[in-house]
Parts: sequence; structure tokens; C-alpha cells
Amino acid sequence: MTDTIMRLVSLRAKGYPCSQMMMIMALEEQGQTNPPLVRAMAGLANGLGTCSGSCGALGAGTCILALYGARGNDNEKEMPVFNTMTAELNEWFDERTKPHGSSLCHDITEGQAGSPQMSIRCGELIAQTYDKVMQILMDNGIDPEFSRDDD
Repeated sequence: MTDTIMRLVSLRAKGYPCSQMMMIMALEEQGQTNPPLVRAMAGLANGLGTCSGSCGALGAGTCILALYGARGNDNEKEMPVFNTMTAELNEWFDERTKPHGSSLCHDITEGQAGSPQMSIRCGELIAQTYDKVMQILMDNGIDPEFSRDDD
């Protein structure tokens, strides 16, 4: 069992959905907590709450990439690699979820988001997506342990 899966199991046992788990782990990489951000991430869980939207792991992954690469205030600029990183994640995710029919939550979970029947399928996808996001960051010269605010 990978470190990512072990941490996800711990967070799932505490009741966090996919998108919140991923952001909590990304913040932990930086040695930070941010309860308002974690709360906001719940809006992406379970296919935007209705199982009809995109998978929460994909949404969370793009939000994590944005945490590192997007503009956060008037004095900041978006990193030049931001759109490339999100495109790479989307392409990888589409390929990864193709066997389920699409990257929509209801297709991946067969309409059973959050159910015990989907815990292994979703858990593996969440872990793989989180690890892919970390890889994309590192491949683009971004150390996940450092926040842009650390500069």
C-alpha cells in the first residue's frame, strides 16, 4: 500500500470526500492547513455534489495545480506553465477514465458516488490523480513542499 493510499484511507475514515482529501494532502506537503479552502473543496466532491459533473478528483487536481500556478492577487502573474499543466492532467485523466465511459462522476461510479461498492475504484483513482498532480508539478520545476507565498 502506497503512502498516498494510506493517507487517503485515514482521511476517508474521518469522513472527507475525494476533493477535500486531495487538498488536505497538498496543504500538508506545504506544512499548512487552510480550513476555508478545504471547506470550499467539498463543492467539487461527488461530481459537483450531484454525481452528474466531473469527477471530484479531477477538479481537486486542477485546483491543486492552481494553488501553485495560478494568479492569487493583483501583484502576481499566472505561471507560464499553468495551462500546460492543467491540460496534461486533463488529458491523462480522460485516458485513465476512458474505460468507464467518461470522466464524469456518474460514469466512473456507475451512479454510486461515495458508496462502499466504489471505495476501491474511487480510492485508486484519487491516489493516482494526486500522485500525477505531484509528478506534473515536479516535472515543471515546482517543489510541492513550497508555497508560492514562501518566496
